[in-house]
This record gives sequence, C-alpha cells and structure tokens, in this order.
Amino acid sequence: MSTVPEIIVVGGGIAGMTYATQLADRAGRRPVRIRILSKAVVQVSNSFQAQGGVAAVMRGDDSFEDHVRDTLVAGAGRNDEAVVRLVVREGPALIRGLIGLGAHFDRGTDGALRLAREGGHSTARVVHHRDRTGEEIVRVLQRRVELMPAIEVLSDQRAIDLIISGEGADRRCIGVRAVDLRTGDVTDRFAHLVVLATGGAGRMYEHTTNPQGASGDGIAMGIRAAALTRDMAFVQFHPTALHTGAHGTVSLVSEAVRGAGARLLGADLRPLMRGVHPMGDLAPRNVVARAIHREMMHAGVPHVWLDAGPIGVERFAQEFPGIALACRAHGLLPGRDLLPVMPAVHYMCGGLRTDDRGRTSIPGLFALGECAGSGVHGADRLASNSLLEALVIPKRAAEITWDEISGTPVLPSRIIRRDRLAKRPVEVVDRAMAALTHTMTKHVGIIRTEHGLQHSLRAINRISRQVQPIWERRRWTTALMDLRDLLVVARAVAEAALNEPESVGAHCWEVEPVS
Repeated sequence: MSTVPEIIVVGGGIAGMTYATQLADRAGRRPVRIRILSKAVVQVSNSFQAQGGVAAVMRGDDSFEDHVRDTLVAGAGRNDEAVVRLVVREGPALIRGLIGLGAHFDRGTDGALRLAREGGHSTARVVHHRDRTGEEIVRVLQRRVELMPAIEVLSDQRAIDLIISGEGADRRCIGVRAVDLRTGDVTDRFAHLVVLATGGAGRMYEHTTNPQGASGDGIAMGIRAAALTRDMAFVQFHPTALHTGAHGTVSLVSEAVRGAGARLLGADLRPLMRGVHPMGDLAPRNVVARAIHREMMHAGVPHVWLDAGPIGVERFAQEFPGIALACRAHGLLPGRDLLPVMPAVHYMCGGLRTDDRGRTSIPGLFALGECAGSGVHGADRLASNSLLEALVIPKRAAEITWDEISGTPVLPSRIIRRDRLAKRPVEVVDRAMAALTHTMTKHVGIIRTEHGLQHSLRAINRISRQVQPIWERRRWTTALMDLRDLLVVARAVAEAALNEPESVGAHCWEVEPVS
C-alpha cells in the first residue's frame, strides 16, 4: 500500500493539465504521484478546439467590475457572484503566467495584446491566438506535463465509475474503475484524491460543436455516486455553427468573427439582430441562438446567413485560418460567400456542484472545467469565460489539495476483469443513441415545453431499459459506454428543466396553446 499521496485526474484537457502542473509545482520536495487518465488524445478535446480565447481584464480601460457585470448579465443573475469575482480577479495573473511559459497570444504592432470582443462583452477583453487559442494553451501545458516527473499520463483509459467507501459522514471517493480501451482490462485504480476534468456532454444532441469524446462521463459518474449537481437545465447553444446538413460534430464559427464585423442575415437577407437586442449581433449567446431558431422556424429554412464581407477574404484568412479552412472544405470562401449557420449545442453551464476550489459534495472528489458546476456561468456562459474558469479554479484546487488528502494508505491498482471489448457495433446501441439525440434535440433544446420534457423523460427511461441488459451481459463497446453516461446526463438535464418554472438564460419555455 502506498503512503505517497496518489492523485488521479480523469481527463487531460486544459482543466486537468492545469491542476496537475499547478499541484506538481506546489509539491516542491514533497513526494506526490499524479496520474492523468485520458481516454483520447487531447487534440480531440473541447480544450484543444476552443477558438475564441480567454476573457480577462488586461488593459486600463477595462475593469473587474465590468467583467463581473457582463458575466452576471449573461448568466441571468443565476451565477455565484463571489465565485465570479474571484475568477475574474485571478484570471489576468494566469494569462501572464502562460505568456511566461511561452504561450503566444496575438499582439498589435505596438506589442500590446490584441484583444477581441465577443458576444455579451461590453468591451474587447478576449486574449486569443488567432482562432486556435485552445490549441496554443494545450501546447504549453502539454510540454510542462511531459517535463514533470511527478505526472504520468495513462492513455486509452476510460473511467466508468467512481469507487466509494464508507457510509454517511464517513463516505469518501477512493478511486475510479477504468477500462483499458486497447486491452479491455477493467481495473480498480485507488487514490487519495480523484479529480474529474472530463468535459461536457454535447453528444446528447444531433448537432454539436463538441468532439466525439463529449459523452458526459464525469458528470454521469458523479450522479451515479449521488454527488450533488447544479444548473443542469442550462445547456448552451452556440448561435453560429456551420450548416452542412450532416448530424454529429459540426464546425464552429467563432463569435469573434461577429466581433470583427460579420453580421447575421435572415432568410430574406435582412439584418437578423436589428431591433432584437441593444448589443445586436454581439448579444448574449442565448438571445442570438433563439433569434436564429425563430427565424428558421418562421421561414422554414435549415439555417440563416453570416455575412463576413465586412471583414474581407484576406483578413478573414489571416485572423481565422482554422474557420477559413473548415469553410473551404465545403466550397465556401469567407469574406466572399455568405456562410450558412445554425445553432448547435456548445457547452454545459452546470455540472457537479463544487465550491470555488473544485470540491464536490463527496469528500475525496474534485470536479473541474466543464463537468463542474462552480457557479461561474449561471444560466448561460459568457463567451470565453470557459477557458478562464479552466485555468483559475484548477489552480485554486491545487492550492488546497494537501489539506484534502486523507492519511489512509492507498491500495495498489487491481485488475478485476480481463475481457476484450466488442469489436462489432451493437445495432440496438446505435439505434438507441439516434433516438436519444433526436429526443434531446426536439424536446430539450433551445425552446422547451412541459409536454415535450415529460415526453423526453419517458423516452430516456425507455432507452435506458433497452440498453441495461446489454451492459449487464458485458457486451461492452465504447459506444455503449458513451450511451450509458449520456442517458444519465440527459435525464438530469430534462428533470432540471422541468423544475425551472420561468424562462431564464439558456432555458426557455414556449407557451403551449390551450386545447
């Protein structure tokens, strides 16, 4: 048994790597073993694909109070204001720290950071690296992880459940059960502390900006272990995803494009946001997403248009090379052609309830990043606050980790089953996944009704009954693991939405006609 502090971090994105590197830095001469369990390479994470940037007060004509106000307005006042304030105040130092580690953010000819303005922000305060900010931050953090002997990255490890010991006041998380995606081995891995940094659950919906790995595993594991959640009703739809007619992951057209001058047009090519909101095209995301949704429903069209003509072809290609590349793959030249865009699921606003240092309601368990409900976002996320939270809260969690570690020796990992994963797709699982995403898109989407939410819960329960026997027979595939977790998160979202009596933030009721 090990008495050296053992930390398991589930998820190797920006939140997970920030926590691991900050903890390793603070360990000094104290021995510590940090294992990052990663089910996929970081290049297919939301962290890596984040386009816009990090919102932070980095110049004198901005203020912490303005950033706090913008965050509270976007979150419809459902935020934890104390957490918002500390994240906003501690953010700039984290940005400067990344720059000191070699992060390259865009600068003007005078050498000052070139800040972008995005939806919901009253001024330009978004630090960015063209349209690949997440990729740049990942590059810096990944290099640090590789150089730190206290950190070990275990690839192809899919955590499926938390290991909980004790009852009542003695209840504690002591590890995770994980599947090796290469061998099929199921292993119980024990630790003094488990940190969930697994991202969101965008794959619940037919159209999402999230990658394949956004299957809600961290949130689902926490819910199955009876951890408390918060703000689960609030699922953010990004207003401008590229419409291609395909389901699944779609290309995001960053809000920074509208910040640079692009304008939304309706089906009749009139300015879509004129008269809708004082901030026009840069209104909070839920406002813009609903305006686009209404236009699509009213006009009977699958998308609206984004006119990047005010930016121009050359400038667009220079400032947004990743988006330009995605558009060209579909025969579109931004700055010349109108871009077909539609809302798509982007980020969860809530998750496992935590305090301002990542502690959940279960001792021995932290949650960070998108799987956490820290209170920063409230009823809707302010653009580019996501990466800010993924830097600040993990740093704060690392600061108090030593106080959270129990003195109990940790058992060595043990393989509890050797069982190859099924290679062939299970047809019933594929059908069940399609049914889930259709149900969530139709009934738990941008506009909701009581009838629709109740229907979605019946459908989720029916799908769960269909796939449970497959899980029990251990005909496991990665698709089945994803579906098992997504069903748990989907139920939590639908139930929370039913319990939200008024339209607020990303949750909007449609008035049903009296029959």
